[in-house]
Amino acid sequence: MFDPNMGEKMLSDALMETINIEPSAVRLTDTILGYNEQDLSDTLRAIAPEIGVGHIAYLRFTPDKSSDTSLLTAIVTYSREWTQRYFVKQYVHVDPVVTFGRNAVVPFDWETLADGDPAVGEFFEDAMNHGVGRNGVSIPVRNRRGIYALVSFSSDQTKRDWVQYKSDNMVKLQLLSVLIDSAANINFKLPSPAVNLSRREEQCLIWAARGKTYQEIAEILEVTFGSVKTHLDSARHKLHCMNLAHAVAVAVATGVIPAKALQ
Repeated sequence: MFDPNMGEKMLSDALMETINIEPSAVRLTDTILGYNEQDLSDTLRAIAPEIGVGHIAYLRFTPDKSSDTSLLTAIVTYSREWTQRYFVKQYVHVDPVVTFGRNAVVPFDWETLADGDPAVGEFFEDAMNHGVGRNGVSIPVRNRRGIYALVSFSSDQTKRDWVQYKSDNMVKLQLLSVLIDSAANINFKLPSPAVNLSRREEQCLIWAARGKTYQEIAEILEVTFGSVKTHLDSARHKLHCMNLAHAVAVAVATGVIPAKALQ
């Protein structure tokens, strides 16, 4: 017999599976490398359903700028109606995500910000009524001097599914947040801080960008496997990247590695 609840159960089960971020990472890397000229907000709209969330929002903070100014450069997938309402009602002065996120150093769930303040409660209710989602998590990204950002993911999943989703996927959401921040840096056309790689670090990174494995790079450069790993780890840290793929993308996008070197 057909169970009318079966479709909802299948969706719930699917959301609780570990997400595959590879397609989303490719989209963002293409943006960083300049292969994708699509506006980042459109890219994020495509990524949201791929990773099982309703919306993605990116907010870059600058120490010498007000929150109002920062919001003017925010990149969000929310409806135009909600973004306009947010500005008109001056929600930036009520939104606890912005207030708390400005000084946050670790990811935080929006639920932890509900402190009983009626204004905050009304804000979250209004946001939910305008499609933002009943659940949300924000991830701070701090990797440039004087500039840091907040990437938020929101959803209309049930509380139980949301808790499971975060448990299964937080590490992947953090990796995506770093890529989103780098893509936004390209989108804003902001200058990147100078990065000075050693000759070996640059060589290893170039060969890694060409798709060579650690062992293959070691054989090409006639060095040990351990030396290759050390050089690539050092290059990654200098570029403030969380993994090798991200380091390669940022190095090419910022000119640390000339694009022609990959040919």
